Amino acid sequence: MSRRINRFALTAVLFFPSVASTQTSSADVIRQQGSGPIASGITFPMPSDLHYRMAWGVNVGPTKPDSVVSGFRQAASFLYVSDANGVPRSNVHLAVVVWGTATHSLLKNEAYKAAKGTDNASIPLLQALNDAGVQVIVCGVALINRKLSPTDLLPFVTVAPTATHALATLHAQGYGLFTP
Repeated sequence: MSRRINRFALTAVLFFPSVASTQTSSADVIRQQGSGPIASGITFPMPSDLHYRMAWGVNVGPTKPDSVVSGFRQAASFLYVSDANGVPRSNVHLAVVVWGTATHSLLKNEAYKAAKGTDNASIPLLQALNDAGVQVIVCGVALINRKLSPTDLLPFVTVAPTATHALATLHAQGYGLFTP
């Protein structure tokens, strides 16, 4: 049986390299964007049987148009530290709620490039977060205020009436709320 799995994996890498690299690249992006020091000598551990529900409000865009929105790294960091502490991904429920100058960073690359003149550097991290099950939610009013169309958003981004309503809903669902 293991020979079949190994042959299949080899076939996937040789004939479908984009599929194989996509699976690896999402984990790599989370590790790269969320990495930091892992504390040792822990006396207040993360119990692996708890379900963690965290949401971040991100309203500040990138420092330069060709940079990653730093607020998106908070969810990647939580995933990275949770993984390092043995918390199963099935116990980690995360969301990122976006408004303000960060809103443009949720655009597909073509729309972002038309608006900002450069590629959207946040897409690989946002895709990796989505692949890890992180909800990405945008404020509908922010779209209106910035004259952005929901059809130009990355396909996994959901639109809320307002960021406040999205955060209130997540809070009611048991999410802890943070604004970096």
